[in-house]
Amino acid sequence: MLANLSYRHKTPLAMSLVIVATAAVVAGALVWQGYTQAHLSFIQHSQVLGKTLARTLRPALLHDDVWQAYEILLTPLERSGDAGRALILLDARGQVFAASEPRQFAVLDDFSQAVGDPAVAAMLRPGKVQAVQEGGDGRYLYLRMPVLAEDGTVLGQLVQRYDQSLLAPRFFDVAAGTLTAALAALALLLPLGWLAGKRLAEPLSHLAECLTRVGRELPDAVHCQFPRGRDEIGQLAERFQNMVEELVAAQALEKHLAQSDRLAAVGRLSAGIAHEINNPLGGMLNAISNYRRRGSADPHAEKTLALIERGLVQIRDTVSALLVEAKLESRALTPDDLEDVRTLIAADAQAKHLRLDWDNRIAEVLPLPSVQIRQILLNLLLNAVRASPAGVALSCALAVADGRLRLTVSNAGAEIPERRRQHLFEPYFGEGEVHGLGLWVTYQLVEQLHGELAVDSVPGHTRFSVSLPLDTSHET
Repeated sequence: MLANLSYRHKTPLAMSLVIVATAAVVAGALVWQGYTQAHLSFIQHSQVLGKTLARTLRPALLHDDVWQAYEILLTPLERSGDAGRALILLDARGQVFAASEPRQFAVLDDFSQAVGDPAVAAMLRPGKVQAVQEGGDGRYLYLRMPVLAEDGTVLGQLVQRYDQSLLAPRFFDVAAGTLTAALAALALLLPLGWLAGKRLAEPLSHLAECLTRVGRELPDAVHCQFPRGRDEIGQLAERFQNMVEELVAAQALEKHLAQSDRLAAVGRLSAGIAHEINNPLGGMLNAISNYRRRGSADPHAEKTLALIERGLVQIRDTVSALLVEAKLESRALTPDDLEDVRTLIAADAQAKHLRLDWDNRIAEVLPLPSVQIRQILLNLLLNAVRASPAGVALSCALAVADGRLRLTVSNAGAEIPERRRQHLFEPYFGEGEVHGLGLWVTYQLVEQLHGELAVDSVPGHTRFSVSLPLDTSHET
Protein backbone atom coordinates (compact mmCIF):
# COMPACT_ATOMS: atom_id res chain seq x y z
CA MET A 1 0.00 0.00 0.00
CA LEU A 2 2.68 2.51 1.04
CA ALA A 3 4.96 1.35 -1.78
CA ASN A 4 2.38 2.56 -4.33
CA LEU A 5 1.85 5.89 -2.59
CA SER A 6 3.27 8.92 -4.41
CA TYR A 7 6.23 10.73 -2.88
CA ARG A 8 4.17 13.93 -2.97
CA HIS A 9 2.16 12.24 -0.18
CA LYS A 10 4.89 10.07 1.34
CA THR A 11 7.26 12.94 2.06
CA PRO A 12 4.82 15.24 3.89
CA LEU A 13 3.31 12.22 5.66
CA ALA A 14 6.76 11.11 6.84
CA MET A 15 7.59 14.62 8.04
CA SER A 16 4.28 14.82 9.88
CA LEU A 17 4.92 11.48 11.57
CA VAL A 18 8.40 12.62 12.60
CA ILE A 19 6.91 15.82 14.04
CA VAL A 20 4.28 13.84 15.96
CA ALA A 21 6.87 11.36 17.26
CA THR A 22 9.22 14.17 18.28
CA ALA A 23 6.41 16.01 20.04
CA ALA A 24 5.41 12.80 21.86
CA VAL A 25 8.99 12.13 23.01
CA VAL A 26 9.52 15.73 24.12
CA ALA A 27 6.16 15.80 25.89
CA GLY A 28 6.96 12.51 27.65
CA ALA A 29 10.35 13.80 28.74
CA LEU A 30 8.82 17.03 30.00
CA VAL A 31 6.09 15.17 31.87
CA TRP A 32 8.66 12.88 33.50
CA GLN A 33 10.87 15.83 34.36
CA GLY A 34 7.87 17.68 35.78
CA TYR A 35 6.90 14.66 37.85
CA THR A 36 10.45 14.32 39.16
CA GLN A 37 10.60 18.00 40.06
CA ALA A 38 7.19 17.81 41.75
CA HIS A 39 8.34 14.76 43.73
CA LEU A 40 11.54 16.50 44.78
CA SER A 41 9.66 19.67 45.67
CA PHE A 42 7.24 17.63 47.78
CA ILE A 43 10.11 15.99 49.65
CA GLN A 44 11.86 19.31 50.21
CA HIS A 45 8.65 20.84 51.55
CA SER A 46 8.17 17.83 53.83
CA GLN A 47 11.74 18.10 55.05
CA VAL A 48 11.26 21.78 55.96
CA LEU A 49 8.08 20.84 57.82
CA GLY A 50 9.94 18.02 59.55
CA LYS A 51 12.70 20.33 60.78
CA THR A 52 10.16 22.79 62.13
CA LEU A 53 8.19 20.08 63.91
CA ALA A 54 11.36 18.48 65.29
CA ARG A 55 12.33 21.73 67.05
CA THR A 56 8.77 22.22 68.25
CA LEU A 57 8.48 18.64 69.63
CA ARG A 58 11.75 18.77 71.55
CA PRO A 59 10.18 20.21 74.79
CA ALA A 60 7.41 17.62 74.72
CA LEU A 61 9.99 14.79 74.64
CA LEU A 62 12.09 16.42 77.33
CA HIS A 63 9.07 16.80 79.64
CA ASP A 64 7.48 13.51 78.62
CA ASP A 65 4.32 15.39 77.61
CA VAL A 66 2.45 13.06 75.23
CA TRP A 67 -0.61 15.27 74.97
CA GLN A 68 1.43 18.32 73.96
CA ALA A 69 3.23 16.22 71.33
CA TYR A 70 -0.09 14.94 70.00
CA GLU A 71 -1.47 18.47 69.63
CA ILE A 72 1.70 19.61 67.86
CA LEU A 73 1.44 16.71 65.39
CA LEU A 74 -2.20 17.45 64.59
CA THR A 75 -1.68 21.17 63.95
CA PRO A 76 -0.11 20.98 60.42
CA LEU A 77 -2.52 18.22 59.37
CA GLU A 78 -5.56 20.26 60.36
CA ARG A 79 -4.31 23.21 58.31
CA SER A 80 -3.57 21.22 55.16
CA GLY A 81 -6.47 18.79 55.41
CA ASP A 82 -4.50 15.99 53.72
CA ALA A 83 -5.94 12.64 54.79
CA GLY A 84 -3.01 10.75 53.30
CA ARG A 85 -0.48 12.10 55.84
CA ALA A 86 0.53 10.60 59.12
CA LEU A 87 3.04 12.04 61.65
CA ILE A 88 4.62 9.71 64.23
CA LEU A 89 6.96 10.82 67.03
CA LEU A 90 9.29 8.06 68.32
CA ASP A 91 11.35 8.14 71.48
CA ALA A 92 15.01 7.22 71.62
CA ARG A 93 14.15 3.48 71.84
CA GLY A 94 12.04 3.55 68.63
CA GLN A 95 8.75 3.25 70.44
CA VAL A 96 5.76 5.40 69.52
CA PHE A 97 5.63 8.46 71.78
CA ALA A 98 2.73 10.14 69.98
CA ALA A 99 1.06 9.86 66.59
CA SER A 100 -1.51 11.73 64.52
CA GLU A 101 -3.26 8.40 64.03
CA PRO A 102 -3.22 6.83 67.56
CA ARG A 103 -5.45 3.94 66.54
CA GLN A 104 -2.91 2.68 64.02
CA PHE A 105 0.19 3.69 65.96
CA ALA A 106 -0.51 3.32 69.68
CA VAL A 107 1.73 4.81 72.37
CA LEU A 108 4.70 2.59 73.31
CA ASP A 109 4.19 0.36 70.25
CA ASP A 110 7.31 -0.73 68.41
CA PHE A 111 7.09 1.31 65.19
CA SER A 112 9.12 -1.17 63.16
CA GLN A 113 6.79 -3.98 64.01
CA ALA A 114 3.73 -1.77 63.48
CA VAL A 115 4.91 -0.88 59.97
CA GLY A 116 6.16 -4.36 59.12
CA ASP A 117 8.44 -3.10 56.40
CA PRO A 118 12.16 -4.05 56.65
CA ALA A 119 13.20 -1.14 54.42
CA VAL A 120 11.45 1.34 56.69
CA ALA A 121 12.80 -0.40 59.79
CA ALA A 122 16.34 -0.01 58.46
CA MET A 123 15.73 3.69 57.99
CA LEU A 124 14.92 4.10 61.71
CA ARG A 125 18.42 3.32 62.91
CA PRO A 126 19.60 5.99 65.35
CA GLY A 127 21.33 8.88 63.66
CA LYS A 128 21.44 12.62 63.34
CA VAL A 129 20.87 12.62 59.55
CA GLN A 130 17.44 12.87 57.97
CA ALA A 131 16.42 10.05 55.61
CA VAL A 132 13.82 9.35 52.90
CA GLN A 133 12.54 5.88 52.15
CA GLU A 134 9.80 4.50 49.93
CA GLY A 135 7.79 1.67 51.37
CA GLY A 136 8.11 -1.82 49.97
CA ASP A 137 4.56 -1.77 48.59
CA GLY A 138 5.24 1.54 46.84
CA ARG A 139 2.21 3.15 48.39
CA TYR A 140 3.81 5.22 51.13
CA LEU A 141 6.80 7.52 51.34
CA TYR A 142 8.59 7.80 54.72
CA LEU A 143 10.76 10.71 55.87
CA ARG A 144 12.78 10.48 59.11
CA MET A 145 13.88 13.60 60.94
CA PRO A 146 15.90 13.31 64.20
CA VAL A 147 14.74 15.32 67.24
CA LEU A 148 17.88 16.70 68.92
CA ALA A 149 18.48 18.25 72.29
CA GLU A 150 20.39 21.49 72.75
CA ASP A 151 23.64 19.57 73.12
CA GLY A 152 22.94 17.49 70.00
CA THR A 153 21.77 14.39 71.82
CA VAL A 154 19.15 12.37 69.89
CA LEU A 155 15.94 12.58 71.87
CA GLY A 156 13.80 10.79 69.33
CA GLN A 157 12.70 10.69 65.73
CA LEU A 158 9.89 12.27 63.77
CA VAL A 159 8.53 10.05 60.98
CA GLN A 160 6.35 11.49 58.24
CA ARG A 161 4.36 8.99 56.22
CA TYR A 162 2.73 10.24 53.02
CA ASP A 163 0.44 8.41 50.64
CA GLN A 164 2.06 8.89 47.21
CA SER A 165 -1.36 9.50 45.70
CA LEU A 166 -0.92 13.01 47.11
CA LEU A 167 1.51 13.59 44.22
CA ALA A 168 -1.14 12.77 41.60
CA PRO A 169 -2.74 16.27 41.43
CA ARG A 170 0.65 17.85 40.92
CA PHE A 171 1.52 15.25 38.28
CA PHE A 172 -1.75 15.83 36.45
CA ASP A 173 -1.22 19.59 36.50
CA VAL A 174 2.23 19.17 34.99
CA ALA A 175 0.99 16.63 32.42
CA ALA A 176 -1.99 18.81 31.42
CA GLY A 177 0.23 21.85 30.91
CA THR A 178 2.79 19.87 28.94
CA LEU A 179 0.17 18.20 26.72
CA THR A 180 -1.53 21.55 26.05
CA ALA A 181 1.77 23.03 24.93
CA ALA A 182 2.53 19.94 22.81
CA LEU A 183 -0.86 20.09 21.08
CA ALA A 184 -0.40 23.79 20.38
CA ALA A 185 3.03 23.08 18.89
CA LEU A 186 1.58 20.26 16.78
CA ALA A 187 -1.21 22.51 15.51
CA LEU A 188 1.47 24.92 14.29
CA LEU A 189 4.15 22.48 13.12
CA LEU A 190 2.02 19.86 11.35
CA PRO A 191 0.73 22.21 8.61
CA LEU A 192 4.21 23.68 8.20
CA GLY A 193 5.74 20.20 8.02
CA TRP A 194 3.15 19.04 5.50
CA LEU A 195 3.74 22.07 3.30
CA ALA A 196 7.51 21.72 3.58
CA GLY A 197 7.35 18.02 2.70
CA LYS A 198 5.03 18.69 -0.22
CA ARG A 199 7.35 21.43 -1.47
CA LEU A 200 10.35 19.10 -1.24
CA ALA A 201 8.54 16.34 -3.14
CA GLU A 202 7.11 18.55 -5.90
CA PRO A 203 10.29 18.55 -8.09
CA LEU A 204 10.53 14.76 -7.82
CA SER A 205 6.84 14.31 -8.68
CA HIS A 206 7.22 16.74 -11.58
CA LEU A 207 10.23 14.79 -12.82
CA ALA A 208 8.30 11.51 -12.63
CA GLU A 209 5.40 13.09 -14.55
CA CYS A 210 7.77 14.33 -17.24
CA LEU A 211 9.37 10.88 -17.51
CA THR A 212 5.95 9.32 -18.12
CA ARG A 213 5.42 11.75 -21.03
CA VAL A 214 8.58 10.52 -22.77
CA GLY A 215 7.50 7.86 -25.23
CA ARG A 216 3.85 8.93 -25.23
CA GLU A 217 4.58 12.36 -26.70
CA LEU A 218 7.09 13.62 -29.22
CA PRO A 219 10.39 14.61 -27.55
CA ASP A 220 10.18 18.21 -28.78
CA ALA A 221 6.73 18.51 -27.13
CA VAL A 222 8.07 17.57 -23.67
CA HIS A 223 8.86 20.89 -21.97
CA CYS A 224 9.54 20.67 -18.23
CA GLN A 225 10.90 23.38 -15.94
CA PHE A 226 12.87 22.45 -12.81
CA PRO A 227 14.43 24.61 -10.08
CA ARG A 228 18.15 24.94 -10.50
CA GLY A 229 20.37 23.27 -7.93
CA ARG A 230 23.18 20.81 -7.44
CA ASP A 231 21.27 18.47 -5.17
CA GLU A 232 20.19 14.99 -6.27
CA ILE A 233 16.92 16.18 -7.82
CA GLY A 234 18.74 18.98 -9.64
CA GLN A 235 21.23 16.50 -11.07
CA LEU A 236 18.42 14.15 -12.14
CA ALA A 237 16.60 17.08 -13.79
CA GLU A 238 19.77 18.03 -15.66
CA ARG A 239 20.24 14.46 -16.89
CA PHE A 240 16.57 14.38 -17.94
CA GLN A 241 16.93 17.60 -19.95
CA ASN A 242 20.04 16.19 -21.64
CA MET A 243 18.14 13.01 -22.46
CA VAL A 244 15.23 14.97 -23.98
CA GLU A 245 17.64 17.08 -26.04
CA GLU A 246 19.33 13.93 -27.34
CA LEU A 247 15.93 12.44 -28.20
CA VAL A 248 14.96 15.63 -30.05
CA ALA A 249 18.24 15.50 -31.98
CA ALA A 250 17.68 11.81 -32.76
CA GLN A 251 14.11 12.57 -33.88
CA ALA A 252 15.32 15.37 -36.14
CA LEU A 253 17.97 13.08 -37.61
CA GLU A 254 15.43 10.32 -38.13
CA LYS A 255 13.05 12.78 -39.76
CA HIS A 256 15.83 14.08 -42.00
CA LEU A 257 16.83 10.55 -43.00
CA ALA A 258 13.22 9.59 -43.70
CA GLN A 259 12.72 12.72 -45.77
CA SER A 260 15.96 12.09 -47.62
CA ASP A 261 14.88 8.52 -48.40
CA ARG A 262 11.48 9.77 -49.51
CA LEU A 263 13.01 12.47 -51.68
CA ALA A 264 15.40 9.95 -53.20
CA ALA A 265 12.45 7.68 -54.02
CA VAL A 266 10.55 10.60 -55.53
CA GLY A 267 13.62 11.58 -57.51
CA ARG A 268 13.95 8.10 -58.96
CA LEU A 269 10.23 7.99 -59.69
CA SER A 270 10.13 11.41 -61.34
CA ALA A 271 13.22 10.70 -63.42
CA GLY A 272 11.58 7.50 -64.63
CA ILE A 273 8.25 9.00 -65.58
CA ALA A 274 9.52 12.34 -66.93
CA HIS A 275 10.59 10.75 -70.22
CA GLU A 276 7.31 8.84 -70.59
CA ILE A 277 5.20 11.96 -70.04
CA ASN A 278 7.24 14.52 -71.98
CA ASN A 279 7.19 12.53 -75.24
CA PRO A 280 3.39 12.52 -75.69
CA LEU A 281 3.22 16.07 -74.39
CA GLY A 282 5.67 17.19 -77.07
CA GLY A 283 3.56 15.49 -79.74
CA MET A 284 0.36 17.18 -78.56
CA LEU A 285 2.02 20.60 -78.42
CA ASN A 286 3.37 20.07 -81.95
CA ALA A 287 -0.13 19.12 -83.14
CA ILE A 288 -1.53 22.39 -81.74
CA SER A 289 1.27 24.33 -83.41
CA ASN A 290 0.61 22.62 -86.77
CA TYR A 291 -3.10 23.35 -86.50
CA ARG A 292 -2.42 27.03 -85.92
CA ARG A 293 -0.10 27.23 -88.94
CA ARG A 294 -2.97 26.06 -91.14
CA GLY A 295 -5.05 28.93 -89.81
CA SER A 296 -8.41 29.03 -88.00
CA ALA A 297 -11.08 31.63 -88.26
CA ASP A 298 -13.05 30.41 -85.22
CA PRO A 299 -12.15 32.56 -82.15
CA HIS A 300 -13.83 30.12 -79.75
CA ALA A 301 -11.70 27.28 -81.07
CA GLU A 302 -8.59 29.45 -80.75
CA LYS A 303 -9.45 30.26 -77.12
CA THR A 304 -9.97 26.58 -76.40
CA LEU A 305 -6.65 25.68 -78.05
CA ALA A 306 -4.88 28.37 -76.00
CA LEU A 307 -6.32 26.93 -72.79
CA ILE A 308 -5.34 23.39 -73.83
CA GLU A 309 -1.84 24.57 -74.75
CA ARG A 310 -1.35 26.29 -71.39
CA GLY A 311 -2.60 23.14 -69.65
CA LEU A 312 -0.17 20.93 -71.57
CA VAL A 313 2.69 23.30 -70.79
CA GLN A 314 1.56 23.22 -67.15
CA ILE A 315 1.78 19.41 -67.14
CA ARG A 316 5.23 19.52 -68.70
CA ASP A 317 6.52 22.05 -66.17
CA THR A 318 4.90 20.15 -63.29
CA VAL A 319 6.89 17.08 -64.26
CA SER A 320 10.00 19.27 -64.27
CA ALA A 321 9.04 20.62 -60.83
CA LEU A 322 9.15 17.11 -59.41
CA LEU A 323 12.89 17.36 -59.92
CA VAL A 324 13.96 19.69 -57.14
CA GLU A 325 16.85 21.07 -59.15
CA ALA A 326 14.58 22.04 -62.06
CA LYS A 327 15.15 25.56 -63.36
CA LEU A 328 12.37 28.09 -63.08
CA GLU A 329 12.16 29.25 -66.68
CA SER A 330 8.80 30.73 -67.55
CA ARG A 331 7.23 33.94 -68.78
CA ALA A 332 5.96 36.59 -66.36
CA LEU A 333 2.66 36.10 -64.57
CA THR A 334 -0.43 37.82 -66.01
CA PRO A 335 -3.94 38.25 -64.58
CA ASP A 336 -5.23 35.88 -67.31
CA ASP A 337 -2.98 33.11 -65.93
CA LEU A 338 -4.74 33.40 -62.60
CA GLU A 339 -8.17 33.47 -64.20
CA ASP A 340 -7.25 30.27 -66.08
CA VAL A 341 -6.77 28.57 -62.71
CA ARG A 342 -10.24 29.73 -61.68
CA THR A 343 -11.64 28.19 -64.87
CA LEU A 344 -9.77 24.94 -64.32
CA ILE A 345 -10.95 24.53 -60.71
CA ALA A 346 -14.58 25.47 -61.40
CA ALA A 347 -15.55 21.99 -62.62
CA ASP A 348 -14.16 20.27 -59.50
CA ALA A 349 -15.89 22.77 -57.21
CA GLN A 350 -19.25 22.35 -58.98
CA ALA A 351 -18.99 18.56 -58.76
CA LYS A 352 -19.03 18.87 -54.92
CA HIS A 353 -21.55 21.74 -54.93
CA LEU A 354 -18.96 24.14 -53.51
CA ARG A 355 -19.16 27.91 -53.80
CA LEU A 356 -15.85 29.49 -54.79
CA ASP A 357 -15.34 32.97 -53.31
CA TRP A 358 -12.74 34.40 -55.70
CA ASP A 359 -11.00 37.65 -54.74
CA ASN A 360 -8.38 38.49 -57.39
CA ARG A 361 -6.83 41.93 -56.96
CA ILE A 362 -4.02 41.36 -59.48
CA ALA A 363 -4.53 43.75 -62.39
CA GLU A 364 -1.04 43.93 -63.89
CA VAL A 365 1.77 41.66 -65.02
CA LEU A 366 3.98 40.48 -62.15
CA PRO A 367 7.67 39.52 -62.41
CA LEU A 368 7.08 35.94 -61.33
CA PRO A 369 7.16 32.66 -63.34
CA SER A 370 3.60 32.10 -64.49
CA VAL A 371 3.72 28.31 -64.76
CA GLN A 372 5.00 27.80 -61.22
CA ILE A 373 2.53 30.30 -59.70
CA ARG A 374 -0.37 28.67 -61.53
CA GLN A 375 0.79 25.25 -60.29
CA ILE A 376 1.03 26.48 -56.69
CA LEU A 377 -2.44 28.01 -56.79
CA LEU A 378 -3.98 25.02 -58.59
CA ASN A 379 -2.52 22.53 -56.13
CA LEU A 380 -3.81 24.49 -53.12
CA LEU A 381 -7.28 24.84 -54.63
CA LEU A 382 -7.49 21.14 -55.53
CA ASN A 383 -6.41 20.28 -51.99
CA ALA A 384 -9.10 22.64 -50.59
CA VAL A 385 -11.78 21.05 -52.80
CA ARG A 386 -10.85 17.55 -51.58
CA ALA A 387 -10.85 18.65 -47.93
CA SER A 388 -14.16 20.59 -48.03
CA PRO A 389 -17.46 18.89 -47.22
CA ALA A 390 -20.16 19.20 -49.87
CA GLY A 391 -22.29 22.32 -50.00
CA VAL A 392 -19.93 24.77 -48.27
CA ALA A 393 -17.75 27.60 -49.56
CA LEU A 394 -14.04 27.82 -50.18
CA SER A 395 -12.23 31.08 -50.72
CA CYS A 396 -9.19 32.28 -52.65
CA ALA A 397 -7.63 35.73 -52.21
CA LEU A 398 -4.86 37.10 -54.47
CA ALA A 399 -3.13 40.42 -53.82
CA VAL A 400 0.19 42.26 -53.85
CA ALA A 401 1.35 43.87 -50.59
CA ASP A 402 4.74 45.10 -49.38
CA GLY A 403 6.48 43.95 -52.54
CA ARG A 404 5.21 40.38 -52.24
CA LEU A 405 2.54 38.30 -53.93
CA ARG A 406 0.20 36.90 -51.30
CA LEU A 407 -2.02 33.89 -52.05
CA THR A 408 -4.54 32.65 -49.48
CA VAL A 409 -6.73 29.56 -49.91
CA SER A 410 -9.23 28.65 -47.16
CA ASN A 411 -11.67 25.78 -46.71
CA ALA A 412 -14.17 24.60 -44.11
CA GLY A 413 -12.81 21.07 -43.79
CA ALA A 414 -11.79 19.14 -40.68
CA GLU A 415 -8.89 20.30 -38.55
CA ILE A 416 -5.45 18.99 -39.54
CA PRO A 417 -3.89 17.39 -36.39
CA GLU A 418 -0.65 18.86 -35.11
CA ARG A 419 1.28 15.64 -35.72
CA ARG A 420 0.14 15.55 -39.35
CA ARG A 421 0.90 19.24 -39.86
CA GLN A 422 4.54 18.57 -39.00
CA HIS A 423 4.80 16.23 -42.01
CA LEU A 424 2.23 17.89 -44.26
CA PHE A 425 4.69 18.91 -46.96
CA GLU A 426 6.50 15.58 -47.14
CA PRO A 427 5.75 13.27 -50.09
CA TYR A 428 3.43 10.32 -49.47
CA PHE A 429 2.91 10.94 -45.78
CA GLY A 430 -0.44 10.83 -44.04
CA GLU A 431 -2.45 9.45 -41.11
CA GLY A 432 -5.69 7.73 -42.12
CA GLU A 433 -5.90 9.34 -45.58
CA VAL A 434 -2.56 9.28 -47.38
CA HIS A 435 -1.88 12.29 -49.60
CA GLY A 436 0.48 12.30 -52.52
CA LEU A 437 2.82 14.81 -54.11
CA GLY A 438 0.57 17.88 -54.51
CA LEU A 439 1.51 19.71 -51.31
CA TRP A 440 5.12 18.53 -51.55
CA VAL A 441 5.39 19.93 -55.10
CA THR A 442 3.80 23.17 -53.87
CA TYR A 443 6.31 23.41 -51.04
CA GLN A 444 9.23 22.77 -53.41
CA LEU A 445 8.03 25.46 -55.81
CA VAL A 446 7.60 27.99 -53.00
CA GLU A 447 11.09 27.16 -51.70
CA GLN A 448 12.59 27.62 -55.17
CA LEU A 449 10.90 31.02 -55.40
CA HIS A 450 12.34 31.95 -51.95
CA GLY A 451 8.85 32.34 -50.55
CA GLU A 452 7.00 31.22 -47.44
CA LEU A 453 4.21 28.65 -47.06
CA ALA A 454 2.19 28.48 -43.84
CA VAL A 455 -0.87 26.54 -42.71
CA ASP A 456 -3.32 27.36 -39.89
CA SER A 457 -5.97 24.83 -38.97
CA VAL A 458 -8.72 24.80 -36.37
CA PRO A 459 -11.97 22.81 -36.34
CA GLY A 460 -14.05 23.97 -39.32
CA HIS A 461 -11.41 26.21 -40.91
CA THR A 462 -8.07 25.54 -42.59
CA ARG A 463 -6.03 28.23 -44.35
CA PHE A 464 -2.93 27.92 -46.54
CA SER A 465 -0.99 31.17 -47.01
CA VAL A 466 1.77 31.74 -49.58
CA SER A 467 4.00 34.81 -49.64
CA LEU A 468 6.39 35.25 -52.62
CA PRO A 469 8.85 38.08 -53.22
CA LEU A 470 8.44 39.77 -56.59
CA ASP A 471 11.30 38.83 -58.92
CA THR A 472 12.21 41.71 -61.24
CA SER A 473 14.26 39.37 -63.45
CA HIS A 474 10.96 38.20 -65.07
CA GLU A 475 9.87 40.74 -67.60
CA THR A 476 6.88 40.75 -69.91
